[in-house]
Amino acid sequence: QTVFFSGGGGETKVLESFPCGPSKVPILKKKLSDYITNRLDDNGNVVIPATDDEVKVESAPCAERDTIITKEQEEMIRNIVYFVDMPEEDFQKMLSKATLSSFEPGSTIMKQGFDGSKFYVIRDGEVEVKARTGAEDPKNTSPGYEGVVVNRLGQGNFFGERSLITGEPRAATIKAVKSADTTRCFTFKQDEIPASCVLSGMNRPAISKDVFERVNDKYKASGVQEASAVTVGEITEDAANLDPASVIPLLQKFKMVRTAARCFDHIMRTSPKWGDPAELYRRSLLVGQLTEAQRTEFKEVFEIIDGGDEVDGKITLLDLKRVMESVGQDRSDEELAVMINKANPEVDGNVSLSFDEFMGMIAEAEFYNLFVDTFNALDKQNSGYIRAGDLRDVLEQMGGVAIGSDERTSIVKVADDDMLIDYDYFSRMLIGA
Repeated sequence: QTVFFSGGGGETKVLESFPCGPSKVPILKKKLSDYITNRLDDNGNVVIPATDDEVKVESAPCAERDTIITKEQEEMIRNIVYFVDMPEEDFQKMLSKATLSSFEPGSTIMKQGFDGSKFYVIRDGEVEVKARTGAEDPKNTSPGYEGVVVNRLGQGNFFGERSLITGEPRAATIKAVKSADTTRCFTFKQDEIPASCVLSGMNRPAISKDVFERVNDKYKASGVQEASAVTVGEITEDAANLDPASVIPLLQKFKMVRTAARCFDHIMRTSPKWGDPAELYRRSLLVGQLTEAQRTEFKEVFEIIDGGDEVDGKITLLDLKRVMESVGQDRSDEELAVMINKANPEVDGNVSLSFDEFMGMIAEAEFYNLFVDTFNALDKQNSGYIRAGDLRDVLEQMGGVAIGSDERTSIVKVADDDMLIDYDYFSRMLIGA
């Protein structure tokens, strides 16, 4: 039996009690995740749940006012797929009630899991779409984690339509991009949208399957929300209808971003020999050991990180900050600056990272992690040490070490096979770091 307790406003009470055997653990995780999302603020403090009359459905903009829509802007809105077939009279009536909402950089416009009642068309600025997969472990996920960035939308794009069409809670969190200027959106309230428009929510049974699939794909919602209904030892109707094609690309992108984050974590622990030609040559050798598939994947990782407000072939502090936050790692600007500086040993004082410099860095991290992960599999106690005999056997089974000199492997040529080796230190020796 599992019991939820909630403390808030000086009061402690039971929220829920339900039987929880091993097969129900995923349900428990989902309930904890929902509790963290809806009842804790960004600092982890318990907030008192709103009453039914006070439920927060949208984030308030920093400013909202009536607006004059130009002919060009009217044409842009008219060409949105949901408005293109509306009768002119209905369209003009809806347009007359539109407001202009302004959002400061970094502010949350709408939050995943909240009810939705507005539709937005971006006039100026840019937003990013972030979604939680539903597979996060509440124990290891910070309360403020909003998910991975799955899309970015700029001027002329729109968002918020899924909740209005389906009647379901928001499937993603939408935030004004931090590095952009104030984001301004034409805002339409659902109760002011005529019944002739699908966004009114008045004719849901008549909506085609294609419309639902289109909005689910945009917000990566098809697999993300339904996955939470699957429990160990049970196959539900929702599970039988899961479409792997909708969630796999999202998880693959998340994996790539995690690879980059792990790479930068490795670089933070290094001490580059600034300006040493041997350091650059060593990294070029490591890049040469990458397979074609690895090169292709790392090129895509670089493009994901560089895919911010300005794609310029360089990774800047803002690019890195955005990506690290998307995988739940909150780093200070000082830490991020050190990461970028250490990533290129050619000079001390780097403020950006080119593709070639990134490849040298990620190749070093990739081979270091390859060695550590391999040796870690032999470390049953997770002590950081393995027997010299086991280490030598692993290297022989790997067909010898393709990089580095024989002197670096001489550490395992000892009489006592039971001697313990620090395999983190040894892995750095193997890649010359």
